Amino acid sequence: MIKKITLAFVLCFAFTQFTMAQTYFSDDFSSGNLDSWTLTDSDGDNNNWYVANLEAVQAEHATSASWNPATGTPPGALNPDNWMVSPAIDLSGATGNVFLEWKAYGQDQAWANENYTVYVATASDIATLGASTTNFNEVIGASNGYQSRNLEVTSFIGQTIYVAFRHHNVSDQFRLNIDDVEVKKFNDDDAALTSINLPRYGLVNTNYPFEITVTNEGGNMLTSLDVEWTDGSTTNSATITTNIAGGATATVSHPDMVNYSSSVAVDISATITGINGGADTNMTNNSQTVQFNTMTQAGTKAVFIEEATGTWCGWCPRGSVGLDYMTSTYPNNVVGVAVHNADPMSVTAYDNGITALTGGGWPNATVDRKINGVDPGQTSLLGAYNIQVTEVVPVDLSSGATQSGNTLTISANANFYTAFSSANFRLGVIISEDGVTGTGDGTNTNQLDYDQVNYYAGGGEGAMGGYEGYGNPVPATQMVYNHVGRALLGGFNGQAGSVPNVINGGDIVSYDFTYNIPLTSDVNNMHIIVVLIDAVDGSIVSAKQSSVTQALSVEEVSGISTIKLYPNPTTDKLNIAFQAGNGDYNITVTDMLGRTVINKNYEGLFGNQTIELPVSQLNAGHYIMNINDGNALYSSKFVVSK
Repeated sequence: MIKKITLAFVLCFAFTQFTMAQTYFSDDFSSGNLDSWTLTDSDGDNNNWYVANLEAVQAEHATSASWNPATGTPPGALNPDNWMVSPAIDLSGATGNVFLEWKAYGQDQAWANENYTVYVATASDIATLGASTTNFNEVIGASNGYQSRNLEVTSFIGQTIYVAFRHHNVSDQFRLNIDDVEVKKFNDDDAALTSINLPRYGLVNTNYPFEITVTNEGGNMLTSLDVEWTDGSTTNSATITTNIAGGATATVSHPDMVNYSSSVAVDISATITGINGGADTNMTNNSQTVQFNTMTQAGTKAVFIEEATGTWCGWCPRGSVGLDYMTSTYPNNVVGVAVHNADPMSVTAYDNGITALTGGGWPNATVDRKINGVDPGQTSLLGAYNIQVTEVVPVDLSSGATQSGNTLTISANANFYTAFSSANFRLGVIISEDGVTGTGDGTNTNQLDYDQVNYYAGGGEGAMGGYEGYGNPVPATQMVYNHVGRALLGGFNGQAGSVPNVINGGDIVSYDFTYNIPLTSDVNNMHIIVVLIDAVDGSIVSAKQSSVTQALSVEEVSGISTIKLYPNPTTDKLNIAFQAGNGDYNITVTDMLGRTVINKNYEGLFGNQTIELPVSQLNAGHYIMNINDGNALYSSKFVVSK
């Protein structure tokens, strides 16, 4: 009897789930190909739909280009008429309200006016599809991420249909992306909580609106939502009036703001508990949870721009000009790296990592590895910067270095202002170099070819930072390359194990990297870039750049052999041994952000003496000790471990 009851329950539950969310077709393109779709390049330019991974948050998706730097007339501009037709979709057993759903996005938000049409018909040829009156057309335009769209296909119940996505009547934008295509049954009353729109980090005593994105997965209009959000100790409930049509998506605000008077690390959950004054027929898609941390102070946010470029790429001078503009206009808030492809400055691992984010195509850029596939011109970079620079970040970054011969030992430091019980961060270091020049004109295989192909020569494409006054190509003797990415320390995704899982507010986390300076590089033109990477999605939390000279200045200097520090690392006290002391000393200790944490004076230290400096009150991390005897200043790094 028990077995029969259990089986009956399972069958009943399975049938309930099936009828509540019956899907007749679904493709999120995670297969990495379009083998089940029929593709037609009606304009005959050999550019068609394909699967790419241009955004870390969206994974694989179908994309079609209206601009490609390797082709087009003028170079780069395309006039696509690209069709992507689904396999047969059987609606012979369908019932209720049936909708086609998908997500759309213009890849470059500064060039996002992509025109496309979706058709539904009972035949798969593009002539029949193109004549169908069941269609949807839009210019997607700039948007806050992927936009959910839908088209009702209830009238096709009992038949076999085909769905076509046509990218057309557009030129010289960038790429149209399509993802998460589904044909499914909508119940009468079904609201899906798609996301909680709350910043990841915030400041204490600050109001943050609690917004949720809701999709109406039912056939009936959503006129009210019963919504509650909780942090585990306090629950806030409200009924929110709205108007969301079947298949549509909207953002609604809960009347209760998020505000904490002290530093917290909480999981905040939201649930739609009812709709239209009654029950939701499907509660499986009604809840979401996000992490939220507050802090008494925020770190300094620096936007990290990685420009994909190459000497062979005629449009890449635009990226060079754009990156120079951003780093010179916002020197304290922008860190930039030029990542070269297939030329003498290319670093394979770096090039592969950036290409995977941008989906290829040069010039290109990624901003904080969150906004990917960005045209690296000034306008597009500025637009992405304005989005990212407002982020609140929980950390300040810094670096120090010592040099032995051509080997640098680099200390990457992260000072956290909030606690994490299960952090998943990684530190990484990128070495960049300015003032890079080379020789060669492409005819001598014994020379490195640093000539820059230049489609802006002669001014026919307008002004471009002076490149319009150069020839095509620009000879290597006239080229100077800045921000050149020379090395990845810790790998493209950062060093595993460099940041602990449990972090307390105020902790300073440090990790040491080594780098051998090539004999062909000028250390005076090199920079150390520390990045903190969110290992969950690969995005850059923040970045900090310093010259190698600046990093070396906070480490050991000549003359330190007369003063010894031990033990190092230490836990509670540091012994400072003076050899041939000469009288009075001032000792200051600063953390890696330059803040003074100890300041003591010692008088009458003559000859060989040792003093004990208490450090038990300091947080674990790296510190700089400065010792001034009135004649010279000695500096040395030490580590406090707990």
